[in-house]
Amino acid sequence: MGGDPSLPHNSPLFFADQVNTPLLMMHNDQDGAVPWYQGIEYFLALRRLGRPVWMLNYNGQPHWVTTKAAQRDFATRMQQFFDHYLKGERAPRWMVEGIPATRKGQTLGLDPVD
Repeated sequence: MGGDPSLPHNSPLFFADQVNTPLLMMHNDQDGAVPWYQGIEYFLALRRLGRPVWMLNYNGQPHWVTTKAAQRDFATRMQQFFDHYLKGERAPRWMVEGIPATRKGQTLGLDPVD
């Protein structure tokens, strides 16, 4: 890798094994600030380590969600995520089962799972 060995590495991938807090991340496919594949790499690294992580992706959106529909969806999912982890409420389907890319837009998975 080179460089000063006393300095930390420049990528969060090097610290993925230290993540223990549940993480809800959003990384959109038109993000001009951070390449989309880097979000996928980080998500997969955490999943491979068995960490509780969810990745939301809004197609056609930049670094942040800009449409009202995407903003409402993100706010709803963020609320469900925190309600589950901070209030002990039942997890919604999207957190338990996920939503495959092939079903994206067909189902929201917002209903709680027993």
